[in-house]
Amino acid sequence: MEYNILAEVFAKLEKTAERLKKTGILADFLLECDTDDIYPAVILSQGRVFPSWSQKEIGVASLLMVKAIAKAYGIKGTEVEKLWQKTGDLGLAAEELSKKRRQATLFTKPLTVKSVHEGLKGLAELEGNKSQKKKLEIISYLLTSAKDVEAKYVVRAIIGNLRIGVADGVVRDAIAKAFFSEVFWKDILKQKINQKKRIEDILLLEKKSILIAEELKKTMPEVCGLEENNDVKYLGEKDILKINDFWKKECKYDIVLVGSAETGNALRAKITGIVEKANEAANDFALVAKIAKKEGTIGLKKIDIAVGRPIKVMLAQKAKGIEDAFETVGKPCAFEYKYDGFRLQAHKKGSQVQLYTRRLEDVTKQFPDVSGAIKKGIKAESCIIEGEAVGYDKKTGRSIPFQNISRRIKRKYNIEELAEAVPVVLNLFDILSLDGITIIKEPFHKRRAHLEKITHEIPKKLVVAEAIVTDNIETADEFYKKSLSLGNEGLMAKNLKAPYKPGSRVGHMLKIKPVLETLDLTIVAADWGEGKRAGWLSSYGLACRDPDTGEFLTMGKLGTGIKEKKEEGTSFEEITDELKKHIIKKEAKRVEIAPTIVVEVAYEEIQKSSTYTSGFALRFPRFVRIRDEKSVDEIDDINKVIAIFDSQRHNL
Repeated sequence: MEYNILAEVFAKLEKTAERLKKTGILADFLLECDTDDIYPAVILSQGRVFPSWSQKEIGVASLLMVKAIAKAYGIKGTEVEKLWQKTGDLGLAAEELSKKRRQATLFTKPLTVKSVHEGLKGLAELEGNKSQKKKLEIISYLLTSAKDVEAKYVVRAIIGNLRIGVADGVVRDAIAKAFFSEVFWKDILKQKINQKKRIEDILLLEKKSILIAEELKKTMPEVCGLEENNDVKYLGEKDILKINDFWKKECKYDIVLVGSAETGNALRAKITGIVEKANEAANDFALVAKIAKKEGTIGLKKIDIAVGRPIKVMLAQKAKGIEDAFETVGKPCAFEYKYDGFRLQAHKKGSQVQLYTRRLEDVTKQFPDVSGAIKKGIKAESCIIEGEAVGYDKKTGRSIPFQNISRRIKRKYNIEELAEAVPVVLNLFDILSLDGITIIKEPFHKRRAHLEKITHEIPKKLVVAEAIVTDNIETADEFYKKSLSLGNEGLMAKNLKAPYKPGSRVGHMLKIKPVLETLDLTIVAADWGEGKRAGWLSSYGLACRDPDTGEFLTMGKLGTGIKEKKEEGTSFEEITDELKKHIIKKEAKRVEIAPTIVVEVAYEEIQKSSTYTSGFALRFPRFVRIRDEKSVDEIDDINKVIAIFDSQRHNL
């Protein structure tokens, strides 16, 4: 498939704000896409080159891209910068320059989806002294071969800012829509009929096969007037619910029409659930799309979690207190210490151990002490286990705050020395796979028993998280106070019968903390400072995330809590050095930043505001720390902001 076809799809997606329309555009494309092209096409549409669990990065910042564009089009870098300043988008700048150079590229070989994907993958493989020169050559080749709109998206893909508003939810629904039956019910059909005259026009029935619930015969004769034939079949709703497989190639129906919203939602949940569960194991929607197209439900159900391929962690909601936790997770429940550290997912196979943060970053090399403890203390041939790594003071034995050990995550040199100076203990709390068998569907109390059985504790290195099981508020409260007295953040409350849900923020696992909940946000803009802050980027524009479209919604500026001197903590200079690599637009003293850094922010309250695209603003925001262990995909979304805002109003 030629890349210009995919680029045109990107252009349609970029122009469309509505999620349902985006889903339809992508679904139509997936239907037409060849099986061999579907993997690179889907992963590129997500603005990625590698699956989210991969540690590989393209490593091309905006300034290097300016040089690459200049080289490709035979102009000076200053001309590219001027055009960048004018358009605010290096992709648009490349597109404009491509139009001017159209005649020169008439005889170049057309780019294909595969060749673009392979070229971008090649950028990530380059390291060493001559890597920059080789990267410039690869990018130059891609751009000189690219047509106008292709150039825009090639550049955006390389700098990691595709701007087409396609998040995981859109990809999931597009896969379901493309390869599985679409489900509609009476209320939706009535709305559509009010807009158009013929049901055939609404659903394009001339080109599709359809299954209709018999219950609709009385209430919607305009639908049930369709005669039963090879493409139209009637069946009772109960019988429709019994159908196991709605893969179009298997059940042969493009559309299913039912009477009740309850039945319709159940069918939709069943279909999207198959896609969602497959991705929970694969952690790669591009792979899920390829298997869905080729093998359908049977193939998707075969996808399983595997040692060496990290999966998204299960996330917790926040409880107001012990009593609220009991009401949500039930009695009795498990209470565990909530440690002030960072989450590690450990994969063990034989003598090999790999360690991943919650953002799926491979930190095995940075924590040889933890790997060694797992090799020695975990008595299983293979497993995937989870825990919280907590730093402690060697003299007192007490835990130290996360920010004091966070530098170990990114350390590349003198690792052994830092491990000695800042030791950590891994507090294990869950197990997902044991000796080749996935156990995420087992209830928590059984998973905990498996974990305890295979763990031979090594004091100050590898232990099972401190926990109790109780149905008594006073007992739980005493345990809570003890946890806080030891320097922990609070407690985790867990439903004893609940399965593990990768990537989900579930109600059967709660966190209990005594302070107002902070927000994890990303920086999307900044101002060059003045006076003491001259030369530094400051006044950082913050944004949360729209979980449906993946867009970043602004909600205020941050300037308090950052230090002016490095030795005092996280400094303006440190943040500036990182942000400069990701500038995507310049306007006077203001710059726009590609979302890359995640920061934890405290605040006095959340207020409504028409100034910011989220509709909210933080009152007196204060920097707490950089969340190195979190990816931008994991920042808090607008739904959480709304929930906190609503709870504030309730508390008032």
